[in-house]
Amino acid sequence: MPDVYLSKWRERAALADKSRRLSDETLAELHSSGWLNLVCPRRAKPLKPGWPALVRSSRIAARACASTGWLISLVGGHAAIAARLNPSFEAKLYDGGTTQLFASASAGPDSRFSIEPGGMRVSGRWRFSSGIEHATWLILNASCANPPTANASERFLVVVAKQDVTVLDSWDSIGMRATGSHDVVTPELLVPHHEVFPLQEVFGARPAGAGSDYLYSVPIVPFITTSIIGPLLGCAEGAYDLHLQALAQQTTPPSAMALERVAHSGAQLTAASALFDSLVNRLDESGQALRSLSETQLSALKRDRSYLARQCVEAVHRLVEHSGASLMTTDNPLHRHWRDLQTMAAHRDVHWDSAMLASAASALHHPLLASNH
Repeated sequence: MPDVYLSKWRERAALADKSRRLSDETLAELHSSGWLNLVCPRRAKPLKPGWPALVRSSRIAARACASTGWLISLVGGHAAIAARLNPSFEAKLYDGGTTQLFASASAGPDSRFSIEPGGMRVSGRWRFSSGIEHATWLILNASCANPPTANASERFLVVVAKQDVTVLDSWDSIGMRATGSHDVVTPELLVPHHEVFPLQEVFGARPAGAGSDYLYSVPIVPFITTSIIGPLLGCAEGAYDLHLQALAQQTTPPSAMALERVAHSGAQLTAASALFDSLVNRLDESGQALRSLSETQLSALKRDRSYLARQCVEAVHRLVEHSGASLMTTDNPLHRHWRDLQTMAAHRDVHWDSAMLASAASALHHPLLASNH
């Protein structure tokens, strides 16, 4: 990733934070340079670097602006889902060209899917749609109120045009403000039956296509949920670099205590970097072999990415808590990184308690513990 982009994103980060959205200039740069096409469907770009490049690129971008890293990794990564839908629907998604962006949203208390003679009725309010202001499509999934089969727990996936939903001005978080993760309302949309997909068929193991990227065939959830480690680690590394710059600019030499904190946090981030490489390599190797992870491997994956998040938070907290009250301002880039980092670390994909309890239950082979977690 050229330094020219990082310097621009770093300069724009404060304004993006205040306006609660990335600039159109940043989005244009992401599209034109291919960082939103790293895992795109074959129709959009036949030759692509793939998932490891996606996560590593988002890590670098997040050193300058965590929200930009998030858009690359979490939102840009959604394009891989489009490649797992049927070819005719994939063609529809790219009728308008290759600069498509797929947002997603979580089901809320009043989010509803229901089967009607003409298709799937999609209604209600959907939460936390990162990148929705720049998106062209919105991916939603939920269980169905009146499922077509006896399996009432089955979930379905639909992709609707962003122009057909209402975006609410609801995202006012203390961190990751520039992701523009607003809620959306789907005003009683009716999606044709042939554009409704069982979620397990989309996300689960699929036959491998000739010459296709492994993301088209292996179970995709471990890759989607692990992509968060890129912006997490990059944000922490960016905060560390800012702290070093501030110390170097002091007129008096830093104290021994300040130096100890720098060394301690640096060691933690070095360890987190090694864990980052391990996580990426584990998933990439399983993908290359077209091999699904076992339950034990999945629980270890969730444990380790949660541990990585905890190390990043601790490393930056150590620096921030001793930086002095005069530096605790909204304009201080170190504190912006700190707010962004805390917000990412609260994400369900790195939730500490559930990951640790599930991992312990798996390690102990305890059926009662496993059923409870």
